[in-house]
Amino acid sequence: MNTFDTKLIRTILQEINTCLSQGILPVNNDHLKHLSEEGGIMEYLLFMKDEGLISGNLISKGADKTPHRITNIRLTFLGIKKLQT
Repeated sequence: MNTFDTKLIRTILQEINTCLSQGILPVNNDHLKHLSEEGGIMEYLLFMKDEGLISGNLISKGADKTPHRITNIRLTFLGIKKLQT
């Protein structure tokens, strides 16, 4: 089981909010990859999507449907609430 850094999750939520506020559309994982040194931003985004903090379109590739990209990332109501606390 992976443990996720709550500080990084908050930072990702803030960055998504900043991108949306600046009119950067669609927000995708490429806009956020600089936030994770290990290159694990997709893992965080998938976790956050499963937790209901963000929404977005998952683009997969290959026969095994490996997650490749998330685009149209938006904060959900739960994500906005988490950002405000």
